[in-house]
Amino acid sequence: MNVELIQDGRLWDAFVSTVPEASFYHQWVWGEIIEDAFGHRRFYLAATRDGSICGVLPLISIRSRFFGHSLVSLPFFSYGGLLAPAAEARAALLDAAAALARENRARRIELRQGEPCPMGWESVVSKVTMEIPLPGTSAAYWASLSSGMRNKLRNSQRQGFRVEWSGIEALPVFYRLFALSMHNHGTPVYPSRFFESQLRHLPGHIRILSLWDGDKAVAAAFVTTHPGALEIPWSASLPESRKRYAPLLMFFTVIEKAIEEGRAAVDLGRSSPGSGTHEFKRHLNAVERPLHWYYWLAPGASLPHLHADNAKFRFAIELWKRLPLAVANTLGPRVVRSLP
Repeated sequence: MNVELIQDGRLWDAFVSTVPEASFYHQWVWGEIIEDAFGHRRFYLAATRDGSICGVLPLISIRSRFFGHSLVSLPFFSYGGLLAPAAEARAALLDAAAALARENRARRIELRQGEPCPMGWESVVSKVTMEIPLPGTSAAYWASLSSGMRNKLRNSQRQGFRVEWSGIEALPVFYRLFALSMHNHGTPVYPSRFFESQLRHLPGHIRILSLWDGDKAVAAAFVTTHPGALEIPWSASLPESRKRYAPLLMFFTVIEKAIEEGRAAVDLGRSSPGSGTHEFKRHLNAVERPLHWYYWLAPGASLPHLHADNAKFRFAIELWKRLPLAVANTLGPRVVRSLP
């Protein structure tokens, strides 16, 4: 069993397409998107035997003044880690990744597996993704909701919001709402180029849904098409629109679209259990699925601790909220590129 750096995306994707457990984010294009948007170096490792690929591991190099050098698979997303059905290939790739980390003086490796993976690395399960298994009709899904949720949806439908499905032309609308929402939460915003790169590299696989009150956009979602599912990795809304249930109508619109297209599920993105967004998604009949992330640590290194129970992290959030929006939008992309 050999492990090598792969430069041919066609060979990589040909293997990924044969593995049922592969996620959309295992495709070669995501390394190109991250490199294009953030400038991070990528190491795409493949385990081979007799010239055939039997396992892959995409790694992105992220250097941070705060957290040191990390190799992450896959940063900025919830999935995309080690993909190797055979134990021998898994072991070879993990050994090669550790050797690569030592060679490049990385402090840690983070694998965002999503599902449990048999390996000896430290496992952390602090986030969940919320998925809605879909029935065959919108009427069946409507009937499955609580009477309280149906009443809120009827309220939102009476507000006269206009729904628009768009492509890259709607990116400024989405990004304006998203940047404001991130600032309100005290979180640095991704650069607009990150979303633009996804839309340009994956035409037909990503759509932007927006809700309008007259000529004013009040909510928007970045919707990714997976085999059999739609995912909402990012969404945003104006605070004042929430009293009129615009975000609820936005999510319901995506669910209806997925059912209309014959998809099996909607992935509402990752959440922290007990948070407000987690509770909101739960009322949409979403089922939580733990996200399993695994770590290799260099001697003396520690796990990243970007959680609300970290006093320094809470202080940084409150400080960021106090920045003028224009300043936060300028500084945010420079900061967030070093935060996987």
